Amino acid sequence: MPDPVPWQEYRRVAREQGVAPALKLLRTTRRTGAIAAAPAGELPAGTEILRQADLPGGAVAFARGLPDAPAGPELLWVRLGLSQWLLDECLQYLGERRSGEESLLRKQMIQDCLATALNGQLAVEADLLADGSAAPARVRYLHQCLSDVDRKLLGLLGAKGFLAGEPGEVADVSELLASLHEMGTT
Repeated sequence: MPDPVPWQEYRRVAREQGVAPALKLLRTTRRTGAIAAAPAGELPAGTEILRQADLPGGAVAFARGLPDAPAGPELLWVRLGLSQWLLDECLQYLGERRSGEESLLRKQMIQDCLATALNGQLAVEADLLADGSAAPARVRYLHQCLSDVDRKLLGLLGAKGFLAGEPGEVADVSELLASLHEMGTT
């Protein structure tokens, strides 16, 4: 079993600090000409930016022609941390909202959605701990699992999940990172 300590750091930084600081930690592979993501402040001069997202923890830019792109199962750990951040955001948001005399967190349907999301995150973590160097098909599956979890959580945030710079954009950037990884393995 691979040493999980550095991978746990990827997850912790993503969860506590955001996408940009987590991207700084990731190892990269040379893929000149490919679309990649990087903290916006670290792009070479003259880089063509395709999309920029101002997120908690700093801006992230997607650009063509960057020499390096995040690679390996470390990206899954980053995405797991981002998904856990999203769960934290849901818990805070729902804890502040009320229906009648009780918190929305006390509603059975909300608890079911949260439990399903947490179960999905734990399943991905267990899989990563069991086999940190998963085959490409397994990595794609785990990325899809995290995307499904994030979409379920976004449904609990209502309109807040669609605002720029808010949890929905973090989930969107996370899913785009998975897509970029997928493009680099085909």
